[in-house]
Amino acid sequence: MLEQFSEELRKARKKSGITVQQIAQKSRIDLKFIETIDRGDFGFLPELYVKAFIKQYAKIVGLDEQEILDNYEAAKTGSTSEEEVTVIEPKDHKTFSTHEKTKPVSVAPVRSFQDNFQKKEDDQPQNFIEKLKKEKLLLGGVIAAFAIVLFVIIYFLFMKTSSGIVVAEKPYDEIMRENQQRYQKEIKPPVVEKPAPIDSLTLEVFAVDSAWFQIRIDNSQILEFVLYPSSSKTLKAAASFKLTIGNSGDTRLKLDNKNLELSGKKKEVKYVAIDKNGLKYLQPPTNPVQE
Repeated sequence: MLEQFSEELRKARKKSGITVQQIAQKSRIDLKFIETIDRGDFGFLPELYVKAFIKQYAKIVGLDEQEILDNYEAAKTGSTSEEEVTVIEPKDHKTFSTHEKTKPVSVAPVRSFQDNFQKKEDDQPQNFIEKLKKEKLLLGGVIAAFAIVLFVIIYFLFMKTSSGIVVAEKPYDEIMRENQQRYQKEIKPPVVEKPAPIDSLTLEVFAVDSAWFQIRIDNSQILEFVLYPSSSKTLKAAASFKLTIGNSGDTRLKLDNKNLELSGKKKEVKYVAIDKNGLKYLQPPTNPVQE
């Protein structure tokens, strides 16, 4: 399936009139990696790199990036989108097209003499009258239950509350004093809105060699990009960063102009979290690309 996938990439590239050298020049990816993808060999680098390079390849030749990645995943697992066509042989041996659909024929059940006789007995007036009596009894029970519930509600709302309790009148001065105290208690100090958080952290990412990154800013915004040799990118956050680094050995990090120690080897993937306290290593997620 991967051979068929790479063949589709080559056809799209040739149809757009773009050479592998032009793709390498526009994407700033090493020519040997572009040629490897073009040949259908996808085991030359870790999975994160392969997907990032395939996206760049597809973007330059005019293909949908997400659709190409989905096709790549399907090709790896060997799944296919072709539907199986089931051919139904008709009983009268006439010639039909394989695309024609046979409609099921519903056959009415054959009633016997006893079935018809039983149906006639059910339709007798006596049975109908008994059925009507049962329905009347059921309706009467529902009405009686509704009347009991209504009576209970009226009793608790009106009769029970109408007791002979005499409320003593309060002096005018006491009423005014209570109202004044109640008004003073209800006055609340004005709510001071806290200012919205501002970006207080500045992270600079520098790539010695080509490296792929996925960065989550403040647990909300997600950025995904490739840095080419001797290039950098500056990011802002209010509280934290979470990074997936494709080439940790050739990556340098600075937080607020202070170097961070990042241990890693060339082409090794690292997962780190950065906040005001510094850098912390994270466990690899199940699916880091869709984290």
